[in-house]
Order: sequence, then structure tokens, then C-alpha cells
Amino acid sequence: MDKEQRKRITSNITFLKERLGYLDPILDNLLSKDVLSPEQRDRIDKVQPPTPHKKFNEFIQFLLASPDPGTFNSFITALEEERYFNIVEKLNKDGTGRRAQSSLRDRPDNYIRPATSVPRPITAVVKQQQQEHQESAAVTPYKEKPLIRSHTSIAKTSPSYYEDPAADEDEKSEISVPPTPTTPVPRHRRTRSPDAKGPALYVDKVTVAIGQMFAEFSGKLTNDLMDGFERRRHEEKVDIEICMEKKIEEVVEKRIDDKLTAFKGEFEKEKTELNERNEKALLALHDSIDQLRMYQDEYLQLKAKYEQLQETHSKMRDKENERWQRLSSLNKENSGLKNDTEVLRGQIIELRDRVQELESDNRALKDNEIQDQCKINQLVADKEDLLVELERTEREKMDLKLRVDSLSREIEKLLSQQQERANQDDKAYQDALKKQNDRLDELYKVVQALTDRDRQTRNLFIGGNAVTKMARTPSSRPKN
Repeated sequence: MDKEQRKRITSNITFLKERLGYLDPILDNLLSKDVLSPEQRDRIDKVQPPTPHKKFNEFIQFLLASPDPGTFNSFITALEEERYFNIVEKLNKDGTGRRAQSSLRDRPDNYIRPATSVPRPITAVVKQQQQEHQESAAVTPYKEKPLIRSHTSIAKTSPSYYEDPAADEDEKSEISVPPTPTTPVPRHRRTRSPDAKGPALYVDKVTVAIGQMFAEFSGKLTNDLMDGFERRRHEEKVDIEICMEKKIEEVVEKRIDDKLTAFKGEFEKEKTELNERNEKALLALHDSIDQLRMYQDEYLQLKAKYEQLQETHSKMRDKENERWQRLSSLNKENSGLKNDTEVLRGQIIELRDRVQELESDNRALKDNEIQDQCKINQLVADKEDLLVELERTEREKMDLKLRVDSLSREIEKLLSQQQERANQDDKAYQDALKKQNDRLDELYKVVQALTDRDRQTRNLFIGGNAVTKMARTPSSRPKN
């Protein structure tokens, strides 16, 4: 066991002492795993006084002094097998054990451990009967008849389980240094709290009632009653025989016949009285036996109630373990929900930033829409101007076509004339042909310019329709 594991056990020593009241299953488990030796188990069982505190202190000393590195894990496994899940969770946590030291002070004083023994108080009635028995035995010795004595065992009186917190602190300091055994510290009985409530007070009352019942109606009391009855009957017999002998002697000396009849009457009278006394004693004995049987039935009922209380205690411990498991699972779920909340908060912040960006984009789009609307209005006006210009160009185009037709006819005429004069070397013809070619080039340029202008006007008209369509679709607006 390393220093960290020892520190976990010593820091939670009060927590362990409160909850480990019955160590036998855990000791058997550790003994089967060779964590504890049989000699150590015997020393734990034979500790004096045999209180749960002393046994726990001896066990913790052996556990902390164990050189086996797997001692702590074996101890944790034994606790899990005995369903002490809250203790396992407490020991597995790092840096815990501060709150467990104050939990002993919060526990009510009437709490009863399951392994405590019931004391047998010696009442004044028992003392008086023992004194009468000794005096009668000293005055009239007689030969007692063999009696069948009932063997009843009563648990040995042990000191109180609850001790003062100062003694607990002394025990804790003793446990922290396991190799050196120390002398036991004197303990003081803690007074019960007058305002204690709950099942623990009921258990305390039950134990007191059982102790009184054991003290008053044990086998020793029954044997004392039977011994006293036999002794008194023997004494009465001896007295009667002495009286009879004296009377017989007097009758023999004086009047044997007369006194014999009187003696017979007295003898019969004494005999009847003795029989009556014997019958009364037998009736009293039967009454005492019936009373003992009744007390035995009450004892069995109290024993059944005590077993029921033990079962209730085990169920409460199981419920506490289940509560610890639910709390641990809820803590895990809570931590997971906290992490999810942090992630969602980050996503919310990102979404807020995105919303702000989209709002700014929306404002920019609105501004662009206004600008586009202005441009559309301008383009509509330009379109109207272009339509007017187009009509004018159409008229010019028609005029130019007419002019081109006339010029083409003139060209045909010139070509025919040129064909006629093809074989002539007249200089004037060459000059005229050159002029004609220049003029044809100019006409071709004019026609080409008109054709280009017509194409541009058509594209501009189609473009005006496209601009109108773009104004109707906001998805095609330009982004700044």
C-alpha cells in the first residue's frame, strides 16, 4: 500500500468507523485473499474490551501495516462485495474525507451497532435472594437433591459503544502510526440525548427491556427459587420430626395411650397443614413456571422484532447505496449537461454574430436595391431615348436602303459600261474606274457602318429588356 492509499484511508477514518460496524464478512474476505493472516484475525477477535471501536482500530492498524501492494484494491473489492458502495466511492475520490469527520457529531446518540452485547444489570431482588440463600445454607446444612439446572447464557457486559470525540481523535492518532501499539485510552460513557427520536430510540428501549428480562428471569433466578423451596421443605420436615419425637417421649412417660391419640390428631393436623403448604408451594412454582413461559414468549416476540429491525436496517443501507448511485449518475448527467450548455452558448454566440453579419448584408442589399432601382429608372429613360433614336435610325436606314438601291443600279450600269470599255486603254477610263472603285469603297463603308449601327441598336434594345428582368429578380443583385 503506497502513501496515497494510506492517506485516503486515514483521512476517511471517522467515515469508515461510522459505517463499518460489523467487520466479520470483510475480515473473512480479506483472510481468503491472504491480505490478513489467521494470527491477525485471532488478535482482532480477542481484543480487549471486545468493542467494535477496538476491533476496528486493530483491523486498520493491520491494514495500514500490510506490505502487500494490492491490499487497498482487495479492501475496495471486499467493500463492493458487501454492498458498501458509498464507502468505495468515498475512498476512490482524491482529496476527500473532510466532511466525514463531522458526520459522527451529527449522528444521534441513540444509534445501536448490530454487534453490541446486552448488559445484565444485577437488581436488588437478585441480591436479596442470594443473601437469603447464603444465610440459610450456613444455618441448616442439608443434603441437597440433584436438580436439573437450565443453562442460560447472557452476553457479557461491554462498555458503551459511543465514546467522546476526544477519545476518537486519540484513536485516530494511534491508527496513523500502526507499528507501535499503545495503551488503551480510558473511555467515558456518553449520555443519551433526551430528545433522540426515531427507530434508534425504539431499539434502545428494546435492548433495555431484554436486559431487564434476562436479569429477572434467567436460569440462575429459577434455580435459586427451586433451591429455596427444597430447603424450606426440608427444614419443615426436620422440625416436624423433632416435634413428633418429643411428643412420643412425653406420651410414653406419662400417658402413652391418651397422648398417642392426641399425637395422632396433631400429626394428622400437621400433615394436612404440610400438604396444604406443599400444594401452595407447588401452585406458586407452577405460577412461576407459567410466568417464565410467558416471559419466554415475550422474549421470542422481542427477538422477532429485533430481527425485523435488523432486516429494516439492511434495507435502509441498500436504499442509501441506491441513493448514492443515483446521486453519482445525476452528477455525471449534470456535468454532461453543463458541457452541452457551454457548447450551445458558443453556438448561440456564433449565431448572433452570423445574424449581425446577415443584418449588415441585408442593409447593404437594401442600399444596393435602392441604387439598382435608380439605375433601372435611368435605364428605362435611356431605353425610351434609344427607342426614339431607333425609330430615327430606322427611317435613316430606309433612306439609305433606297440610296443603296439607286447606287447599286448605277454600279450595274457602270459595270456594264466597264465591261464594254474593258479592252480600251483610255487613260480617262482608268481614272474613271479608279474614282468608281473609291466611290464603291465609300459606299461599302457606309453600308457596313449602317449594318454595324443596326446591330448595335438591336443589342441595346435586347439589353434594355434584360435590365428590366434583372430588376425583378433580387437574387441577381451585385454584392458590394
